[in-house]
Amino acid sequence: NAILKSEDGGASWRNILSVRGQNRAINFILFDSQNKNSLYAATGNGLFLSANQGKDWKRIFQGKNYLENECRSIAVLPTVIYLGTKGGLFVSKDRGRSWYKEKGKLGSSNILAIAYNKIEPKYIYVACIDGVFRTVDEGQVWERIFVAHPVENGFETEEEAEDQDEQERFSGIRYISCDPNNLNCLYVATSKG
Repeated sequence: NAILKSEDGGASWRNILSVRGQNRAINFILFDSQNKNSLYAATGNGLFLSANQGKDWKRIFQGKNYLENECRSIAVLPTVIYLGTKGGLFVSKDRGRSWYKEKGKLGSSNILAIAYNKIEPKYIYVACIDGVFRTVDEGQVWERIFVAHPVENGFETEEEAEDQDEQERFSGIRYISCDPNNLNCLYVATSKG
């Protein structure tokens, strides 16, 4: 329900962000690699930005419903910000002042993680309950490159169930990460390995 900060190697901690609202979870925090003072917090009640290392916070994204409001992951690149929510993938090309929702599967899927390689930032990877998608042209076209079959209510089944309700579908995918030293290597953590 909060982000804590230590300035003395962990001897003492202080609260720098408490989220208000019904869902107060802190799901992901990220320092902007372009600006060491900027810190993003993807929460259960929107996306927050601090431009001064956590002293002050401003909500820069709030969804239209509880699924969109549940921010799960973020990638901040020099020209674009990608925000993953339970209600789809959102994109900002003006540092968070305005947002648009991706079309197709990524616009309606539960986004689990976003990854990119700093060596080649045009390659963006998005993990959602419908698989892992990749773009090589900054989001103009998305291609599904990996599928881990959705499971119902957190339990694995042998059959893919396309008719499951969104809130009852869970992906076998847990996290994705790019190898910073090898453009050809993407790691996908799933419930099966």
